[in-house]
Amino acid sequence: MTWNLQGRVGDWQAREKAIRAHLEQIDPDVVMVQESWVEKDGATQADALASMLDRHAVTAAELAGFDRYPDAPYWVVNAIISRWPVRLVEARPLPDEHGAPTWRHVLLAEIRRPEALGGPFFVAGTHLEHGLDRSATRDAQASALAVALAEVAGPPERRRSLPPVVLGGDLNAVPWSDEIRRLTGATMPAVPGFVLVDAWEAAGGEGRGDTWSDTNPRVPARAVYPNRRLDYVMVSWPRARGVGHVDACFLAAAEPIDGVWASDHFAVCAEIDL
Repeated sequence: MTWNLQGRVGDWQAREKAIRAHLEQIDPDVVMVQESWVEKDGATQADALASMLDRHAVTAAELAGFDRYPDAPYWVVNAIISRWPVRLVEARPLPDEHGAPTWRHVLLAEIRRPEALGGPFFVAGTHLEHGLDRSATRDAQASALAVALAEVAGPPERRRSLPPVVLGGDLNAVPWSDEIRRLTGATMPAVPGFVLVDAWEAAGGEGRGDTWSDTNPRVPARAVYPNRRLDYVMVSWPRARGVGHVDACFLAAAEPIDGVWASDHFAVCAEIDL
């Protein structure tokens, strides 16, 4: 599952109760979250949710910008919540089109699932640059993201014998954009021979799958460009035969709980055979 939690915008404490309720209903094995708050004293939303749900969590708290903005009450980063123990591999900043590092990043982790259930696998969570006119920046970030994923996927000669990497994130890009086409191999991929499968497309998700929608009252009523699919679950290829098949992909958290809409983004859930 991937979900942008919208930081502490609005009545965030009421929203956090709704977020927890949705997670309890869906009961995902792994959740990649974006705009997950962290505090200067080390407290994190991911840890709080993981404690409530009897899960494990890692965050990119080390990339929070408190050094540059010491008066900020909180920061938002990517985080991963898992049913099984999780090992942080790396929190890596992503560059802009000029090669300069940005506050956007990818969080790489190993999910230490027991061998009896299939064994460990790698996941990644990310959040690319926002803005209708920032495709060039997102394209550079997507290329760097592909490099990071290819590294954790293992040497090229071994990828066909290893499980895939699962990516979840708010990519801030529509499916026909240059950046998504580069990730999925619809145009020249950033890493030769390494692409990602869009779970929504692979599973034949119902409808357009818009994750930022004017049916959600948390989306501004006069948003310049509402009704877009911006959030994705993707599975790397090549991979071992028989693993990584997407059995289903659907939206979640697309309705209020006790009158509270949890976030301005809907969540994306994928059932992946790993």
